[in-house]
Amino acid sequence: MISRHKILQKENARTLKLPMDQLQFLQQCAGFESKVATLYHHYSNLFADDESLSMLFKKTAVEEENHAQQFHLAIRLQGTGMTAVKTDVTKASANLKKLEEIVERLTVSTPFPEEALDMAIRLEEQVALLHMANVVHFQDAGLKQLFEAMMAHDNGHVTMLKDYREVIRMGKSVMEFY
Repeated sequence: MISRHKILQKENARTLKLPMDQLQFLQQCAGFESKVATLYHHYSNLFADDESLSMLFKKTAVEEENHAQQFHLAIRLQGTGMTAVKTDVTKASANLKKLEEIVERLTVSTPFPEEALDMAIRLEEQVALLHMANVVHFQDAGLKQLFEAMMAHDNGHVTMLKDYREVIRMGKSVMEFY
């Protein structure tokens, strides 16, 4: 007769839960996304006199909050339906820590609009690979599709940041002619 312990081991193996260090990395990713959202809320408030720019940063902040929630969902699932984190957790954690320090410094800064957009674009391009759909190998196809669909919903914010930066640059060049 198969023991209850062996049955539970087989069941756990089928659900493919992530090891603790990988779950902690997902927690760190969620925390980072929340810090980036805080930065974008700061920029939204800082540029409140430019309604379009303020709303762009507000929208981007909400998208970062959504990314954090995706990581929290994966953590609540405890890795169920996932096979592994795709990256070297130790190296990625160290890189995230450095980025967190930069974001914390930026959150108390008062850049000009173009500088804020430049920083946001660089930050988004650097961390795009850390979004949930890109970080985890999924065993469950339905779960993978769920996370990919959530990511597809908000993938255009870097383009919007770049477009708005171009509007500002064009405005500056027009002003230089007068």
